[in-house]
Amino acid sequence: MFYSNKIKLTILILISVFCFFVVPLYSQGEKDYILSKGDLIEVDVYGEPDLHTSARVSEDGTINFPLIGNVRAEGLTVRELERLLTQLLAQDYLVNPQVSIFVREYARIFVLGQVRSPGAYELKGKLTLTSAIALAGGFLPEGDPSRVKLIRTVGGSRQVQEFDIDKITNNLISDIELKPNDTIMVEEYGRISIVGQIQRPGTYSFRKGLTVLEAIGMAGGFTPIASIDGTSVIRLEEGKKKIIRVKISDITKKGDKTKDILLQPGDTIVVPESLF
Repeated sequence: MFYSNKIKLTILILISVFCFFVVPLYSQGEKDYILSKGDLIEVDVYGEPDLHTSARVSEDGTINFPLIGNVRAEGLTVRELERLLTQLLAQDYLVNPQVSIFVREYARIFVLGQVRSPGAYELKGKLTLTSAIALAGGFLPEGDPSRVKLIRTVGGSRQVQEFDIDKITNNLISDIELKPNDTIMVEEYGRISIVGQIQRPGTYSFRKGLTVLEAIGMAGGFTPIASIDGTSVIRLEEGKKKIIRVKISDITKKGDKTKDILLQPGDTIVVPESLF
């Protein structure tokens, strides 16, 4: 019995410490959160259940609150909005009102396309283009960092901007701060084509660092009648067709990896039939 009471006392002490130190810190962080369009908040006025309100910050940055009407919320911290509502209620309606606000849902942004975890993400505070992509798990191998689109609605009009993430990470251009409902679309590099004496000819997604031999492996390898040393890559450069011969046996038998050229989006690999 003695040990049971001792355990109970310990638990009570831990709960007290948590409530005294941890909860106020958590609340402090939330009270300093700056509200933005799309946030869903719950407002309570102590002793006034009829004034309990769930409100989403609208496109014009306001919420609608009973008795008062539209109140500016965007750009205010939770604490500042609590004070504002307290002042407005105290002017004409209530004596010594006590207002508390809880953020039920944060505004969201969307990261789509060639990232590891596409989807919607909460916009808690400042979030940039590069940090949002990191939040979504980063690029897939097929994702093209030079073709990242930011889609934003401004005044009812849809605007699309394209960014090169490598230029941002190399400090050549500034990172972009996101706004509620922004959509990030990570495009794929493009595709390559593989035709001729290949097990599965067709088009395939390009990824950075892809070589001729790797691409042929993706397509199932050569057929038995393939002229492997007749393999070539057809590439368009400045509108002109360029043919690059690739002697596969130098790569596979002689170990000359320099012959296994890096592909580019839009390349076509051609494997002819052996004449013998």
